[in-house]
Amino acid sequence: MRAGYLARRLAPRMDRRSWEDRLKITVKAVIAAVAAWLIAKHLVGHAVPYFAPLAALLGVYPTVARSLRESVGYGAGFLVGAGLAVPVGIYIGPNAAGIAVVLVIGLLLSTWRGFGNQAAQVAFTALFALLVGGREVAAYVRPRLDDVVIGLAVGLIVNITIFPPLFLRRGEEAVRQAREYVKEALEVLARSITAPDGDWRPGWDEEEARLGFIIDQARYATEQGRESLRGNPRALLWGFRPWSAPRSGLRGFRLLADPSGQWAAPRRMTTLENTAAYLRSIAGTLREATETGSGEVRLAGPFRERYAGLLGVLAELVGCADGAAEEEEIRARAWERQRELERPFAEPGTDVAGIWDPHKELLRLSRLTLTALSP
Repeated sequence: MRAGYLARRLAPRMDRRSWEDRLKITVKAVIAAVAAWLIAKHLVGHAVPYFAPLAALLGVYPTVARSLRESVGYGAGFLVGAGLAVPVGIYIGPNAAGIAVVLVIGLLLSTWRGFGNQAAQVAFTALFALLVGGREVAAYVRPRLDDVVIGLAVGLIVNITIFPPLFLRRGEEAVRQAREYVKEALEVLARSITAPDGDWRPGWDEEEARLGFIIDQARYATEQGRESLRGNPRALLWGFRPWSAPRSGLRGFRLLADPSGQWAAPRRMTTLENTAAYLRSIAGTLREATETGSGEVRLAGPFRERYAGLLGVLAELVGCADGAAEEEEIRARAWERQRELERPFAEPGTDVAGIWDPHKELLRLSRLTLTALSP
């Protein structure tokens, strides 16, 4: 059982969309690497420009924004590492002491967060340049730096101009699936409250685990979609502005402006995350109000029925498509049921014995849920 689960988790995804993405990345990486090699070798005249295709690969990532970040990080790491290797090679040389110096300083410098995922390039470049260049490290580094610039530029140009990725449909589909599942989870919990016999908790535990997985996957898809908008020229075809206009008193444009405010999916995803969080809290309150042995919920019978009805209306509201004509009517019906349930507990002298009333806690959580679902 465990081995099969691990095999499914580690196996590559086989759906058509994943293979299309991989194929596009592969084609762009090959084009960028070959073009960078040809430019550096035949136009610039370097004999063996091996850093050009290597650097070009760093300009080809699933999103334009990440490609730019990784390219800048690699270029900065290479520049700092090469700058460290030059004085060490000249004054100490490619020996044990020189290796120790470049590694100590390089590893300390690589802790700067500005290098991002390319922090290891500082120590690697410094050590590589020192060992290969030796005492003539300056003469070795100069053409290599040209190769890196060529490779990074070619990689970015290829990634931006050849079907730059835009993951909006994927994010919107993930939000739609998450909305359907949150609706289903609300319906399951509503049925669990009114179950005449049996323990509702084992069934809900499985449902809650699936809910968390679906929400996490949908958030990842929307974040990927938002990331793909930044600096992407294809976003213009969708009516987005991937570059922000200059603010007052400032010149130029921000290349990696976040245009997610123009895309509704991240906001909808936040609403669904809040709803799912309140739903888990409602389930946790019901768990606290459940008999340990029998699994019976310690709530007044009429309240249980009416609260289950409220959860059912909330499920309808979650399931409404954005801008649906019946959305306002369902929301008004939900608020009406919420206020009806609250009315008996708003009067003086309705506090139960003890420090915790599950009825009031459930009503507080359902009100928070309804507020999150209201514009």
